[in-house]
Amino acid sequence: MTSWQFGVATPVHYLRSGQFTADLGWQHHVMTHGADLELIIGLQGSVALAVGAAGYQVEPGDVLTVFPHETIRGTRPTLVPSAFIWFHVVPTSVERPVRLPRFFHLADQAQAVIAAKQLLDIAHGEHRLAALADYQATVAVLQLANDAANQAAGVGQQQSTINQVKEWIRVHMAQPLTVPQVAAAFHLNADYLTRQFRQQTGLTVKGYMNAVRLDYAKYLLLTTDRPVQEVAHRAYFADEKYFSRLFKAKVALSPRQYRLAYTHTFLNNKQVDPGIDVHSQVAALEQVRQ
Repeated sequence: MTSWQFGVATPVHYLRSGQFTADLGWQHHVMTHGADLELIIGLQGSVALAVGAAGYQVEPGDVLTVFPHETIRGTRPTLVPSAFIWFHVVPTSVERPVRLPRFFHLADQAQAVIAAKQLLDIAHGEHRLAALADYQATVAVLQLANDAANQAAGVGQQQSTINQVKEWIRVHMAQPLTVPQVAAAFHLNADYLTRQFRQQTGLTVKGYMNAVRLDYAKYLLLTTDRPVQEVAHRAYFADEKYFSRLFKAKVALSPRQYRLAYTHTFLNNKQVDPGIDVHSQVAALEQVRQ
């Protein structure tokens, strides 16, 4: 069996979970499942496992699914320090089915690992509603199923790369970036990156750079009383006139008109990390009109 399908019309039932760190020479014991489904997400090193007669090497980003009533065992001791997240759930529905492959590799581990770690935090907290772990386990399962489906459709890797490029641009927006520099950071051809970026986001790479800086400028206009010239500088525009022209072209208001159009909301934080995505914060602030 290469995959397992089950329903998520109602949350799965959470049983247990953990993050296991294996020292050198550790080997998984023999364990036979009941009606529960186990998911193992590799974090570090390499763990040799077998489900039935099939063997698997679980390394960082690998996901192994053990289906109900199957037996899992270690096939040899670990040769390097290793770690993985594991959790057991029992499906409670056959409606709205999703499918989990037996074994696959996460092109982008972030979301799935975050969901799994949130499950560990909730499940092992001192005070929690039992249903909370069921719902978070369902989120973790759905994230893994979604990642597997995207990769099977051939869209996961490209989307993952573009998401990484977007985050890299946000973190480095203080620098005078060029498209070739961004492409070089990811060992990509500049023309290829431009095509894929536009296909995934609807923007050029340069357009996205400006959008990130404009969002930060709007954030400063709405949350400080700094002069427009200083806002332009702090938003990493070297030329105030270019900033004003671009701002009016994109927003249909000058920076000063934009500031006057919305209520001034001063947040408590004294500094804003230029690497964060402030787009959603700006959108929320724009909802509060004078």
